[in-house]
Amino acid sequence: MKLITRVFIILLSAGLIATAVYFKSSDTPKAGPPAGKKQPPVTVGITIASSKTIDRKIIISGTLLAYREAELHTEASGKVVSFTLPEGQPVKQGTLLVKINDADLQAQLLKNTEQIRHAEEIETRQKALLSRGGSSREEYEAALNTLNLLKADKELILANIAKTEVRAPFDGIIGLKYITLGVYVTPATRIVSIIQPDPMKLECSVPEKYAAFLKKGNTLTFLTRGSSKRYKATVYAVDPRIDFSTRTIAVRADVANGNGELTSGSFVEIDLPIGDTHQGLMIPTEAIIPDIKGQKVFVVKNGKATPRPVVTGVRTENELEVVQGISAGDTVITTGILLLKPNSPVVIR
Repeated sequence: MKLITRVFIILLSAGLIATAVYFKSSDTPKAGPPAGKKQPPVTVGITIASSKTIDRKIIISGTLLAYREAELHTEASGKVVSFTLPEGQPVKQGTLLVKINDADLQAQLLKNTEQIRHAEEIETRQKALLSRGGSSREEYEAALNTLNLLKADKELILANIAKTEVRAPFDGIIGLKYITLGVYVTPATRIVSIIQPDPMKLECSVPEKYAAFLKKGNTLTFLTRGSSKRYKATVYAVDPRIDFSTRTIAVRADVANGNGELTSGSFVEIDLPIGDTHQGLMIPTEAIIPDIKGQKVFVVKNGKATPRPVVTGVRTENELEVVQGISAGDTVITTGILLLKPNSPVVIR
């Protein structure tokens, strides 16, 4: 009984002490939050949204290719005894570029020529004898057959001789040579390349949603890197199928290159028209901010930055059309955007 009384006294004392501490802490005044400072103004750059004439087009990349291009190899193995490879110079179709040693074939041709001459004499005599009844038809046909076989052998020898020659397959410009006089070559040996630079082919891939604007005969314009000159190309072929992996359509166009300004393999930027010319609001692309709900811009209203959701349209090299969200004359912020919050005070630079 005494133990229970002692425990009760201890618990009662602890409760009184806790109550005293609570009221003491309640009487102590709490420190309030520090007074908030005004947000300093953000210095920004601006542009005035204005209506401009817009050409509905998209910019896509492409590649210039030679109309014809070939890497030349020999069909036979042997030592190079002569060659004419004017690097970087034009040549005509059929020009002999490389000659491989064919002494053995020339000897076979000489022997075959003599055999043909002798067989022709025999065939002539047998034909005369047959007409007078001095020879049988079997003897004449045997002589004629021998002559025909020798002529066939000659064609084979001439074909093998042709394999020892490398000729220009078309009018074009010779590239850099990879052989020298006296070297032994095989069909695997790379000899030289040749291209036909005029006209050239422009090859590009267009997103499938613009397939309706691709037709044979359409005119495209493009720029090459390092040049401000705009060139024209005429579409001559459109792939009838869509690439499954890229969802694009391959297009090829002719490009005139009579003055040789364009180079095979060049990267180009192509303007593809996708509709009629119209009026629209254009602002710099850097003013557009990606947003979780789409896109937005900041406009200046009463000295503060106000966000506006926008719907965009045609994109040019440096500007973007705004279809919905702002009006002509609105002051759109273009620089200092990363420091802005809704209703941030701004100073126009």
